[in-house]
Amino acid sequence: MSLRHRAPARHGKTSDPAPRRRFARVRTIRARMALILSVPTVLLAGLSILGVADQTRVTRQADAAVAGVELVLATQELIHSLQRERGLTSGLLGGETGYRAQVDAQRRRSDESRAALDRLLARGGSPGAGAVRAALGRLAELGTTRGSVDAGRIARPVMLDFYTAAITALNDAAAGGDLTQPDPELRRGLAALSVLGRAKEATALERGHLNGVFAVGSFTQDDYLRFTEVRATKLDAFAQFSRTATPRRALALESALRTPAAVTAAAYEQRALGGARGERLGLNPPTWWDAMTTVVDDMRTVQRGIGDDVRARAAQIETGATQRLAGYAAAAVLTLVAALLVWLSTFRSIVRPLGALAGEARDAAERRLPAAMERIQAAEDPATVVPDSVRSELARRDDEFAAVTEALDHLRETAVRLAVEQAVMRRNTAESLANLGRRNQNLVRRQLGFITALEREETDPDQLADLFELDHLATRMRRNAESLLVLVGEHGPRRRSGPVAVGDVLRSAFAEVEDYRRVVLRRADDALVQGSAAAEISHLLAELIENALAFSPPELEVEVQARGTGAEYHIAIVDQGVGMTPEAMATANARLRGEQNFLVTPARNLGHYVVGVLAARLGIEVRLHDSPLNGVTARVALPANLLAAPPAKPVPAGSAAHAGTGRRAAPEPGHATAAGRVAVASPPADDLATTRNGLVKRRPGDRALRRPARPAGSPAPNGVERSPGEVRSMLDDLRSGVRRAQQDRPGGPPAYPTESD
Repeated sequence: MSLRHRAPARHGKTSDPAPRRRFARVRTIRARMALILSVPTVLLAGLSILGVADQTRVTRQADAAVAGVELVLATQELIHSLQRERGLTSGLLGGETGYRAQVDAQRRRSDESRAALDRLLARGGSPGAGAVRAALGRLAELGTTRGSVDAGRIARPVMLDFYTAAITALNDAAAGGDLTQPDPELRRGLAALSVLGRAKEATALERGHLNGVFAVGSFTQDDYLRFTEVRATKLDAFAQFSRTATPRRALALESALRTPAAVTAAAYEQRALGGARGERLGLNPPTWWDAMTTVVDDMRTVQRGIGDDVRARAAQIETGATQRLAGYAAAAVLTLVAALLVWLSTFRSIVRPLGALAGEARDAAERRLPAAMERIQAAEDPATVVPDSVRSELARRDDEFAAVTEALDHLRETAVRLAVEQAVMRRNTAESLANLGRRNQNLVRRQLGFITALEREETDPDQLADLFELDHLATRMRRNAESLLVLVGEHGPRRRSGPVAVGDVLRSAFAEVEDYRRVVLRRADDALVQGSAAAEISHLLAELIENALAFSPPELEVEVQARGTGAEYHIAIVDQGVGMTPEAMATANARLRGEQNFLVTPARNLGHYVVGVLAARLGIEVRLHDSPLNGVTARVALPANLLAAPPAKPVPAGSAAHAGTGRRAAPEPGHATAAGRVAVASPPADDLATTRNGLVKRRPGDRALRRPARPAGSPAPNGVERSPGEVRSMLDDLRSGVRRAQQDRPGGPPAYPTESD
């Protein structure tokens, strides 16, 4: 049986497992759950973000509306101050010197209003700030105009045109953002504020213009035309305001136009309408101014009320937008948190049972199934072993995991049942093989006995040589039968009670290999082994030696050395073969240590397992390693418990002591030399005839080697019944004597190579 195992060569390219591993990571349950839950989570988060962005935009618009309202009100405040300054300046230019102090005071109030507007523009953030700054550019010549008024170098219409142009530009700039507001109520309030500003400007312009006319006393044609245009603009603005403003503010303006001052101003206005031909009007300018100032101030009060409404609405929009923004932000956060909690809950509800299933599967694979296998192997009758009835906690659930758990439990029970069936099958197989091995061994023993009987009766050297070859073949067949018993855990029947020399054990191993002529024993220290283990040690060595012969070139020898080292005895078997790869040697050493089962490998490696079983049974260490030059060395370490103490009397001559010298010596009959080469005392060197196998033929009439035939069933000579092993030893002696005689024949070639060769 061959012990050597060569790893088969692998050809072709192997696929890279990295893309498959990445694909497996993508298709894990974690990845799928993340994908399933991330889609709605992302959608909800996206909607929340859109809502937050929209409310942020609304909040910004509300902030801009508040800032725009503040800018409009500040601009109207400046416009109101400039209107008053314009009317007083017109009366001053008309000849009413009593307006001097009022003009100076109003100029200071106009400058204060201008400074407040500049500060508001400096803060920024108002949508109409650019237009207001451009309109303020019309007031660049305000100081020059005031100086001209004080010096009397400017005509009243020119002065009116200057102030009117600046006030109109400011009014237009303040009303520029009306249509940009998204809130209808806010947009309506700003529109009403703008319309009332135009009406107030027309009223104030009428007040200033007529204040100058009344101071002169009569209309010029140009003055009257200007008056009618201003009055028409005023009436149109009033009508538009009643349609634009809220009912509350429209009623407030009507109330302002029905006051006693408004009635007086309306009477003066009617008198002015009759002065188109330039006749003397005879109206008091201060009365007109006071009445119209009251009307303009009342309109300013209405204007401020509208501004308050617009400011309140803008603040309300800003507050609502801020609240909605906070609500959307909170909803977005809650959505993300809820999605995360749902993801975690779902993840745990799936992954935890999966982890529990994996843990139970590992427990079944690592503990429960091995424990069941141990019970099955330890049981006398494996068929009586039943799987444990422990049920999983997951089987109590009412979801899919319970079905998976039941399937796993069923799988485990099936595995145990199949293991029981396999154990029963292995037991039956082992028993069958053991029975077959015993039958073969009995047949071979009977065969060896029959061959021995034939050898005792045979006188023809040629026939005797053939019987020797049959004896050797039967010996090898006996080893194969014993190998079969070893593999199934049985012990061989060949046991001895007394100690056996190591040399005899080695020679017995040499005789059980096919090409024993190529085995050379280089050294063998004296030692004895226990007789109960001698046959199994010989069997183990025979397997190793046959392996070395099988993997060595046919022209090279296999060397054997045996040396005692302290408490152990080491035997080295060295071949000169092709060697082994590290992987194949590691696998072979594992088999030689008895770590693998012979049922899971091809039959060509059965020798591994025979040695492994014997080594594990006897406690022998067997290891393969590379030889110093080439080939493989098998080292066998016999422990101290297998060695026996030498007997008190000397060891008979011809034992292993002769082989331990490393030199050729003539052993006593019944003992073999190295490599199975047996030798006996040399007969006289006569001219002997030989058989075709190199055996010496007997001479006619020579009865020295002839033994009388013993009838079947008759007792043995001297009353001694020899065992097959003793008979085999006698045959080895006979074979050795014949070969020795042939070697000593003059001029005759040796039948087998010697150690010196």
